[in-house]
Amino acid sequence: MPELNQSLFCQKNCISLSRKDEIFEVLLEASEDLIFILDNKGCFKRVNENGAALLEFSSQELLGKHLLEFVDPNSNRVIASSLQEILESNELTTFETVLVSKSGKEIIFLITAKTIFDKSVKPELLAVAKDITSLHYEAERANDLAVKLIEAQRLIAIERERTNRRNTIIDELARLKNEFISNVSHELRTPLASIIGYSEAILSDPNMPKEVQTEFTEIILKESKKLAGLVNNVLDITKIEGGEIQLDRSNFNIIEVLNDVIEKFKPLIKEHGLSLSCDISADEVIINADKEKLRQVFEGLLNNAIKFTDSGGRIFVGARSLYKEIEIIISDTGIGIPENDILNIFQKFYRVSRPGKQISGTGLGLVFVKQIVDLHKGLITVNSEANMGTSFVIKLPKENKLQQTNKGLK
Repeated sequence: MPELNQSLFCQKNCISLSRKDEIFEVLLEASEDLIFILDNKGCFKRVNENGAALLEFSSQELLGKHLLEFVDPNSNRVIASSLQEILESNELTTFETVLVSKSGKEIIFLITAKTIFDKSVKPELLAVAKDITSLHYEAERANDLAVKLIEAQRLIAIERERTNRRNTIIDELARLKNEFISNVSHELRTPLASIIGYSEAILSDPNMPKEVQTEFTEIILKESKKLAGLVNNVLDITKIEGGEIQLDRSNFNIIEVLNDVIEKFKPLIKEHGLSLSCDISADEVIINADKEKLRQVFEGLLNNAIKFTDSGGRIFVGARSLYKEIEIIISDTGIGIPENDILNIFQKFYRVSRPGKQISGTGLGLVFVKQIVDLHKGLITVNSEANMGTSFVIKLPKENKLQQTNKGLK
């Protein structure tokens, strides 16, 4: 009886083992992944057909070949070391590697491997390798898209900030324009009121003394010129912005023009209780420019220096000839310009805030000065400090001797 029971047990075990092999074979051939067994040397001992097809081989072609023959050369040493560690242990290990197919296509596999032991043979390795190439590329693509998304968000943030800044500038320009219209209206009303008032006075009094009538007429003329200057100033700015102003260029001595402007303003400087000092080259400096427009520039800057300098202050005008340009400085010891306003003084309609001070003007004078200098390919800079004075420096290109000679030959 014991012998019979032992025989039945052996038969049952054999059937069980046979059944397991059958199931393994079914799984092996049904799987879409690469399933293989490596001997203790790392050579293929068993490979499923579907897995071999991923490498563009048949299972028979792979038998006996070493796994490293299909590994990317750059990964050979790492994979060899990993295989050796797996064969010497009993741990389930997962790692990624690149295998190269028969046609040279690189395929990324996620390999899960474990050592299998058999008393009759040396340790072998059973592995399942899943093709994750597309997943890898999708992950890389996702990373690229994530980077692009970050860049896009950064650009959107920059554009949003730029839009906000543009809107702020537009709002500020609208405010400045409204303030400008108010200022211009005030500047227009003042001389108009004088003109109308004195004209009515002359007409209403036929017996007005001759000297009084002459005085009133002179006031009317003075206010009319002031009004005309204001209107011309506004029109000039409009023309410059529309590209309608053309420079009437000619060759002339800029030093002579500057001295003429100084002589014209000397009575006004004296009237305001200011002192004037000059350091102007005695030599002539010939430039090719619009004589009248530059005269207006110098007059505008000198007028500002007088307007913003209290009695007892000083005004300085200097000019020196450099290598290729003429440098002109108009400086004062007046109320100066606050640091926060310096960057904006050449903007249209901008007026420096002067708390407690009523300053006449439209805020267009320096705009005109800057644009005329720009049209001449020159440069204007300003140095100023509140309550310490202001210096404007203008640099204009000279007419060199070679140009003068060539024009004289024509």
